[in-house]
Amino acid sequence: MVVVQRNEVSRTRMLGLLTILLSAAVLGGIAQVYSSQPDAIRFVLVLLMAAALIAVFLSILQLYSHPKRSQVLLFHRDDEMVLATNAIHEGFKLRFLRDILGENVFAFSDEERARWKGLEADGFYATLYVRGVRKLIMVRLCTMIFDDVFVADRNGRWEHYDCSRTPEPSFTKPDMPALKSWKMRDLADNS
Repeated sequence: MVVVQRNEVSRTRMLGLLTILLSAAVLGGIAQVYSSQPDAIRFVLVLLMAAALIAVFLSILQLYSHPKRSQVLLFHRDDEMVLATNAIHEGFKLRFLRDILGENVFAFSDEERARWKGLEADGFYATLYVRGVRKLIMVRLCTMIFDDVFVADRNGRWEHYDCSRTPEPSFTKPDMPALKSWKMRDLADNS
C-alpha cells in the first residue's frame, strides 16, 4: 500500500490537469496538419494521437479517483471519546490508531452503536470507542492522519483543525461540520 503525502496529492492533481491541457494542444495541432502530411508522418501522428488520448484517459481516471478529504469527528465525553470518520475506505488509518492506542480501544455496545447510528446519514461512521486517553494526545494523533479534525465536547463547543496543508495546524476555528440529521443534543443525551 502506498500512502501519499497531502502535498503530493495536490501536485498529482495539478499534473493531471496539465496533462489534459497538453494532450488537447497536441490533438488540436495534429488535427490541423494531418491531411497535408505524407503517409510516413501520418503514421507517427496517429501514434502521437493515440498516446495523447491515452494520457487524457489516464488523467481523467486519476482525477476522478482522487480521494476526498478525510474527516474525523471526535466526541469528547469526560474520559471517553468516540471517533467517527468518513474515511472508512482508508482502514489503514484506523488500524494505525487502534495499534497506537492499544488497550484503550473498546468495542461499542449495541446501545452505543444505536446512539451513534444517526451520523451515518451524514456520511460519518462511529469507528472507535476510546477510554482513558487525553484529549490532546487523541487530537494530535488525528491531526497527523486526517485532513479535517472536528472536536466536540459535552457543552456543544466545536473545534476545527484544518490539517490539509500541514499536520500541525497552529490555530483552530470554531466550525462545526455540516451535519444535517444529527444534532448536538444527541451528544448530551448519550452521556
